[in-house]
Amino acid sequence: MASILRTGKLLRYFAGFTRNVVVNSVRDCESSSLLQSAPCMCGQFQNGFASNAAANKAELTLDRQIRRLDQDARRIGRISRRDLEEVLDEIRTHRTATSSQSLLVIRCCGNLVPEELPEVRTALVQEIWKTLNALNVPMDISHYNALLRVYLENEHQFAPTDFLAEIEAKGIEPNRVTYQRLIARYCQQGDIEGATRILEFMRAKNLPVNENVFNSLILGHSQANDLESAKGILTVMKQAGLEPSADTYTTLLCAFARHGDLDSMHATLAECEPKEIILLDKDLLDIVYTLTVNGHGEQVDTVLSKMRISPGFNQDAVNIILRLVNKGHEDVALKLLRLMPRSTRVNGEPVDVGAFFIRQLVKANRPVEKILSICRTLQAEGLNPKALTIATEAGLMQGVAHNAMPLLQEMRSMGLPIRQHYFWPLFCAVDSNQVLEIVRRMQQEFEVNPNSETIRDYVIPNLKEKNWERIVTVLRDAGVPNSTAVTSAVYAALTSHQISEAAKIMEQHRAYYVPILFRQPLILALSHTNDYAAFIRCVRQLHEGVQLQAGREANEESAEPAASTSDVEASASAERSTPDIVGGIVHEAAIYFRRERVAMLEKVLQGLVKQGLSISSGKATSLSELLGSEMTPKIADLLGKLTSGELEPVPLPNSGKRGLDTLTIDELERFIKNVEAKGENGNNIKRQLLNACFRSQNLERTLQVIERLEQEKFQIPIGIYAQLTDLYTHHKRSSDALAQYKKLREADANFKLDNFKAVRLADLLLQEEREKEAMQLLQENQKENVTAEGEGSFNYVSTIWRLLNSMAESGNAEQLQRVFDVLIAGNYMQPTNVLLGPLIKVHLSRDDIPKAMDAFERICQQHKATPWKNELACRLIQKEDAANLQRLTDLSTGIHGEVNSLYDLVFSFVECGRVRQARKILETPGLRTRPQRISNACDRYKNEGMLQPLEGLIEATKDLGHIDRNKIYYTLLLSYDKADEAEKALGLWTKMQEEAVAPTDAFLIKLAELLTRKNMQVPFVVPETAAPSRKTKRAKAEKPEAETKVQTPAAAAAPAPVKLTPSHAAVFRRALQTNDVDAAVAAKQQLASSDKISIMDTSRLIELLVRADRLGEATKYVDEMLAAKLHPQPKIFKYYLNKIAAGGDLAAMERINEQLSDEQKRLASFDNRYCHAYIVAGKAQQYLQQLSDKVEAAKSADEVAKLAEKFPRGGAVGILDKHPELTKQFESLAEKYAAHNQLGPMNVLWMHLISSGQEVASKQIWDKHLSSAPRLMFQRVLQTAREQQDEKLASTVIAQLRDSKISEGAIGNAYSCLLDIQTSKGNTDKAMDVLANAIKDVSLENINRTALLRLKQAVEAKSQKFPYTVPEKRTKADESSSSSSSSSSDDDVAPKIPETVPQKPENA
Repeated sequence: MASILRTGKLLRYFAGFTRNVVVNSVRDCESSSLLQSAPCMCGQFQNGFASNAAANKAELTLDRQIRRLDQDARRIGRISRRDLEEVLDEIRTHRTATSSQSLLVIRCCGNLVPEELPEVRTALVQEIWKTLNALNVPMDISHYNALLRVYLENEHQFAPTDFLAEIEAKGIEPNRVTYQRLIARYCQQGDIEGATRILEFMRAKNLPVNENVFNSLILGHSQANDLESAKGILTVMKQAGLEPSADTYTTLLCAFARHGDLDSMHATLAECEPKEIILLDKDLLDIVYTLTVNGHGEQVDTVLSKMRISPGFNQDAVNIILRLVNKGHEDVALKLLRLMPRSTRVNGEPVDVGAFFIRQLVKANRPVEKILSICRTLQAEGLNPKALTIATEAGLMQGVAHNAMPLLQEMRSMGLPIRQHYFWPLFCAVDSNQVLEIVRRMQQEFEVNPNSETIRDYVIPNLKEKNWERIVTVLRDAGVPNSTAVTSAVYAALTSHQISEAAKIMEQHRAYYVPILFRQPLILALSHTNDYAAFIRCVRQLHEGVQLQAGREANEESAEPAASTSDVEASASAERSTPDIVGGIVHEAAIYFRRERVAMLEKVLQGLVKQGLSISSGKATSLSELLGSEMTPKIADLLGKLTSGELEPVPLPNSGKRGLDTLTIDELERFIKNVEAKGENGNNIKRQLLNACFRSQNLERTLQVIERLEQEKFQIPIGIYAQLTDLYTHHKRSSDALAQYKKLREADANFKLDNFKAVRLADLLLQEEREKEAMQLLQENQKENVTAEGEGSFNYVSTIWRLLNSMAESGNAEQLQRVFDVLIAGNYMQPTNVLLGPLIKVHLSRDDIPKAMDAFERICQQHKATPWKNELACRLIQKEDAANLQRLTDLSTGIHGEVNSLYDLVFSFVECGRVRQARKILETPGLRTRPQRISNACDRYKNEGMLQPLEGLIEATKDLGHIDRNKIYYTLLLSYDKADEAEKALGLWTKMQEEAVAPTDAFLIKLAELLTRKNMQVPFVVPETAAPSRKTKRAKAEKPEAETKVQTPAAAAAPAPVKLTPSHAAVFRRALQTNDVDAAVAAKQQLASSDKISIMDTSRLIELLVRADRLGEATKYVDEMLAAKLHPQPKIFKYYLNKIAAGGDLAAMERINEQLSDEQKRLASFDNRYCHAYIVAGKAQQYLQQLSDKVEAAKSADEVAKLAEKFPRGGAVGILDKHPELTKQFESLAEKYAAHNQLGPMNVLWMHLISSGQEVASKQIWDKHLSSAPRLMFQRVLQTAREQQDEKLASTVIAQLRDSKISEGAIGNAYSCLLDIQTSKGNTDKAMDVLANAIKDVSLENINRTALLRLKQAVEAKSQKFPYTVPEKRTKADESSSSSSSSSSDDDVAPKIPETVPQKPENA
């Protein structure tokens, strides 16, 4: 009762806070991606391998490493300790870290590292904190708040008063987040009085409280064994104006679980559903964890039964399992593992689970018997057949021999193979005096004899022995064969550049040293030591070893009874058959020693001559060619001796002209006078004069010019009078325009205005309320086909929209529908959301919701579009019309899919201020994340100055870890900045701390700029974006020494309001990071010649310009790069080329064509894109003619072969698909290639003909050219057959392929296609007949395994027996070794639409 009164006392403190309440909560990150099974043991071991053979991990910059940490935290909800330690090492190495980087590293040391014990995590964060302080990394209150959060998550024992005193001693002002977390610490200890003192302090400072404080008090009362008071906090919250959330109930449920009060726990769980409190799986898992670690593990089944197993469950379950194992509760962890959904492989088999669980058992040093028991359980239940192997791998990686060896013995007893590399981690982890013991146990207990790789790369480097002879001896004593010991010792000596020691060992122990293995370390050792004498000795021993091995092989071959070959003859035979080892080593060395090649060769060749060794004439010729002009008489003489065969081995102790289209009317008239004065024809210039008149839109001047030209009897084209009609329309002279139009119709009854002119004149007539004339005009000028590409421009579409929109605003729905119908019937436009919008707007403008919904449904059904969906949804939300809102969502789902429709509904709710409903949708189980949708919505709200939806979006996405909220926060900050709301902007920074969202550098820099502009203190460290200017440095240097050293705590904490001026390069890069293309271009133009911009940065700028459709500027930077012999990053370059080609910009493509090498063109698929540009420009016929001219001009078969390699097969498919009228011209071109035995173009023609149903024509080409070809492209034909379910097409392909020379695998692909078609149609009997015929032509292994499995499943579903055995899945090695004619090029196997083929419209 007393505690209840204490809680009542607290209410008085809260009463004054209600106007300052901040509603939010802190929840851990969650991710929707499923746990993937880890790789098996044969992966590389990354730590501790003391040799060059160990995998060297590529160095990552600190930025990239920290970015990876952040991505891991978002994606899977946890990171590894090793990753954190690598970041710490990087910080120590570079002796620097930014404020933002350090904040993120500190945050990562709590529950984000669940596989480590809390004590280990605390020690790690303290080490990081110590390092950051030692490096004087600037830190502010957000860093201390992050450290507090880590301490709380790790349940670290610390005194809140001491922590607060340390902050204040450094002159840093605590904020409300600091006090909230200090309250949480007191409550962790059950110290309600301490929490009360902090609350009193907050009240004195008028700081607002939020839900976190109440949650902490629930925990505090629980720790103080006062559950009644803990439950009473819910009432206090409501009295303070706060509704308890899911976090609050989770905290209370954990309190009951901690004390084993199961009745109260179940009663509280039952309360949640009626109150619409949705407990996520993560919340229920926290309750399970609390029950278990407090000794109530047997009670978890009830809570587990309430799990919804929603997306993200697996990652949350993994984190809890890791923590449970650390606490020694692996039995409950196993229960959770069984609940985790298993994904399936392509073949339908479930993916193995539990690898992380097994590894954690080993890492936590759980008893070996327990580990083995769980492994057997996982294997028996089919959860992970490789459980024991994974446990053994983990034990080996831990490097503890007494744990790893029992696991290995268990593997051996189960008949699993024990391999060499299993022991490598042990060699790296144990003490040097234990290495040989493991070598012995390998042989004695596991019957594994260590090979050369094991000895040279892992055993010798870890022996720590310096005496090479001693190394050979101890290895032999451990049971290693002499030859293995010797060759391994020599290799290890060479890799450590001890070439003289290596030569000594080789001379003392004759053996076969594999030349290809020793060649590179020998040459590297020579380059480090310049010990040519030892190098020659080693080469001699390599030569002798090869001779020795060849002699043995010759003796073995001659050891048969009938053989009578003498030893001398055998030796001579071996000498003749031995490859030129010496010559190969010298040639490799000559390539390596580029700068000192001549000096090196003179010394080496001289040494070889002295040794009496020889090299082959071929190697001598190669050396001569390599030297070229560097050849010296001495080297030539030495090579002559070495190849003479007389040596015996020594016994061993642009242009600036203006075009006509750029001249003005006056200039052209003067030009005409000058031309005619010379007696020349000026008709072409007169046509340009007319064009100039229309460009100027000067009606009076245009009429004067036309009248004068008519008097001069100049033949004016009819199109000029059509333009005159349009010019009258532009000047609002509708009567003159109609009169001119009628003259044209009288002159030519079939004359029609183009769509643009007709629509503009109709618009003018409708504005003048002359609907009948407008409708007649549109009907007279309607076209047979849909709008041409040139008339689909934005200007044309916007003209139609303005016409329709003006009628919609007038509210005349009937007239609008009539005009719309005429435009559609006359093929004036393709219906899009923009053009369909007025049909909805006209009803909403009159607030006629029923008619608007009927119009929306009709449009959805007729045009598969959803115009004005958001506006309509917002209107329905405001009217709380749930029935019509559901109807709207259902209609949208049928077109855009469920996920996109739900996201649209989220944005509508947010815009209407209904955050709770928006959040419910985002919490929908199975709803996939759409980051781009959220990003686009943020940009739209910012551009339209809509603050309220952005604020609502932050609340709606709170605690949803799978959503990156940084974009929302940053966009809202930009909006606050634009609205000059500095206080709200600063509140965002505090709110991010409360919600454990780390602000980006861009966020902090922008906020600092706003606060400085408003003369407000900046309470955090501003990230540096560039070095200070010279003036700043000079000013610092001029300060007195004492002044620079002595600094008050307050001054140290509060950053100076002086704003460093970043360099243009830094501004440029920052603009790229924030996707601000205008700022990036401006900064780029201000760069000094000394500013170095990387290819990556320039490429990023080009990408941003292309995305903004600013192709002209992008082309300028591409041209600059190409002129400097550089080119953008491949991916961005291809993206740019695609856009240029899609725009038909032939001029730009031709410039680029001249500056790229053949290899660069190949990598960028340039020829296909070049061809596409010609297609878009309407010059496909001209392009084919160019190709034809090139073939005719080729003077040799090699030139034609090179042209065939560059032939744009994908582009050719596009030409034939889009311009079938060019088939004859293409066939002529293909014949010219075929005359030189280049069948690629003919193959493309065959594919086009057979796909378009021209079976007779395709058969003629097949018989004449392709029937005997060894390889063919036909995968696109099969793709077409699959998409169209065309069994006839597939059968035709099979019939033509059956008698060809292509491989069985290729024919099997065609049969697989026909099988899939019949199976998908449900024709299992026909499919079985196809399969029966197929195995007469090809083996069953060449039929696609997936097609067989689908057919088998369909047959068995009809209770029939599948009479064939599906072959086992082939390994990658098998697949790579088997060749298929149909998969020999990208054109064959890539299941995608060619770049030159436009995508089909959605409503096609």
